[in-house]
Amino acid sequence: MTSIVIVEPASSGVALAHAAARLGIEAHVVSAYHDDSEVSSALEAVASSVTKVDTYCAAAVADFSRKMGAKAIVPGFEYVVGVAADAASRLGLPHLEPDVAELVRDKYRCRMHLAAAGLAVPGFARLTHADDVAVAAEHVGFPAVLKPTDGCGSLRVVRIDSRAQLQQEIEYVARGNVTDMGRTIGKTMLLEQYLNGPEYSIEGCVGRHGAHVLAVTEKLLGPEPYFVEMGHTVEAGLAADVRARLVAYIEDVVDRIGLTLGVFHAEARLTREGPVLIEIAARLGGDRIYRLVELSKSISLPEVMIRSHLGDDDPIQGDIGRLPTRVSGVRFIAPHESGCLTGLACLDELRALPGCEEAEIYGRTGEPVQALTDFRGRVGHVLFAAPDRETLERRLAEAACLLGSRTASLAS
Repeated sequence: MTSIVIVEPASSGVALAHAAARLGIEAHVVSAYHDDSEVSSALEAVASSVTKVDTYCAAAVADFSRKMGAKAIVPGFEYVVGVAADAASRLGLPHLEPDVAELVRDKYRCRMHLAAAGLAVPGFARLTHADDVAVAAEHVGFPAVLKPTDGCGSLRVVRIDSRAQLQQEIEYVARGNVTDMGRTIGKTMLLEQYLNGPEYSIEGCVGRHGAHVLAVTEKLLGPEPYFVEMGHTVEAGLAADVRARLVAYIEDVVDRIGLTLGVFHAEARLTREGPVLIEIAARLGGDRIYRLVELSKSISLPEVMIRSHLGDDDPIQGDIGRLPTRVSGVRFIAPHESGCLTGLACLDELRALPGCEEAEIYGRTGEPVQALTDFRGRVGHVLFAAPDRETLERRLAEAACLLGSRTASLAS
């Protein structure tokens, strides 16, 4: 039986083990078991094995994969894309070139690369210490967005409206580290031009003919100055010509970066001048987006990713231009106030609503809840499918009404 190694599956990466099982493939999971990367019992049940390995060491991942006779090494989360590429390269398995993998991991390097290729990117500047503030502020101007060059999940992403605020934020970042999946985030920051316009994410894969966009996701963001993703809808309601322009731009981005296999998750805003990239990643999009694509277009992105990493140059196995048969959407739940998570007695009622596919609460009653400055401030989600956009919006409104009468609110 064909076997693969999945490196540090978290968030949507957990779906890779389930996809492997459907494909009749042995999935060997490796995890460093950081405090925030514990392997769930559900994942243990579906994986062929779960082993503790230093998942930030390519040599360790390659050694384990060799022992397992793996035919592919698949990254299960953002931070291990480079490690998986390096490990697969050592074994002669299908892989992204390690320098390309690092390019999509470093937002500053990605901006530099695409700007040199003549593609539209925001104005940007890198900050490694407080002395960089004056130069960055002069170059980028305000409003701007400050973010780590190597983060995800909206960690330490904030709108900046003045040089004084920028100075204050940089000093705040320097005083306290944020650790995610065993990594310190934000040692180097990126200041970039604030983009006016609606935001979308773009899901796709790379096959024998290059990049192919499979779905465009409409995004719902929380209140600024933060950029917490509070909801997604697939397929986005874009005019055909606007969608075509966005798709062409993203496929050009993928080609210029040099992605040669796997899936990609890009985020962009549609400005008056056209689409402009916010970021691109060589992994599954988070926030249940793969599930929305599956419900709306009957395409399993986790299966596509596995087939591609196994060397299949036609990983989609179907019509890439297929029209959506349904519309689906996820909305995230936030408490009215930060403090402690209180129980939601309406979960069963939510799950009984027409079209409800998922209704989940994260954590346990009484656990502290962070302010809504990044993904950690969300306490749950609901996910619905419907035959059309109008019905979907009505069903989400019913869920919001039900939640609004209890202890939490639903983004709208």
